[in-house]
Amino acid sequence: MSARAAGPGEFEARLAAPGGDRVFVRLQAGALRVEDAYGRLRRDIHLDDVREVARQDTGVTLELDRGGALVLHSDRADALDAAVVSACCTIPELTRALRSLGSSRLSAGGAAQREFFAPLLDARRRAEESVGRAAIVRAFDPDRLGRALDSYLGGLVERSGDGRPAARRAFAAQVEEAAEPLRAALERVRRVAGRAAEPGGDRRVSSWRAWAAALHDLFDAADRCWRSLHAVAAAGHELKS
Repeated sequence: MSARAAGPGEFEARLAAPGGDRVFVRLQAGALRVEDAYGRLRRDIHLDDVREVARQDTGVTLELDRGGALVLHSDRADALDAAVVSACCTIPELTRALRSLGSSRLSAGGAAQREFFAPLLDARRRAEESVGRAAIVRAFDPDRLGRALDSYLGGLVERSGDGRPAARRAFAAQVEEAAEPLRAALERVRRVAGRAAEPGGDRRVSSWRAWAAALHDLFDAADRCWRSLHAVAAAGHELKS
């Protein structure tokens, strides 16, 4: 048997399968690699396939969507467990969902567009600067985002081109209709945020991914909301910066 020792970023472990082979675990580029003592690949697991991670005594169990569970026993089980969970619970890519942002066709009232998307972009920046899952989740506080939306829509109605009361009420109704999917998406984020921030021991990965999916839907809803507001503007109400 090779006298290989765990290198930087590696964890020495033993498989729970019969024989308890000695292996080395390394996390890299969205994957978990399990190699034997000679550097030969035993398992290559994409982190998206990790449904949940459980910790018990010296064992770390990875529940997988494909290939069954992987159980690793290690003298550094706490650190291995924390590293796997952390690697599975990254901040999702969100700005790709904002297809309208910067679009030459949909950027009418450029300052208004920047104002509309700014709370979400600021929340994304705060999340990147935060340490710990609770702080990251708080960066996307639904109450704060809801207040920003209310403020934006109220200002939009105040700046509407037609000052007649009936026309303004009609415009306000159209604005609220356009914003309804975004309000619903904020409520979905609210429902899953608490569990994502403080998941307990049994749903650390799944709760985070439910929250990440809700965030993606939120950014997608914001993009669709802006498109709807743009359509309202095109129908005769000017979005003024």
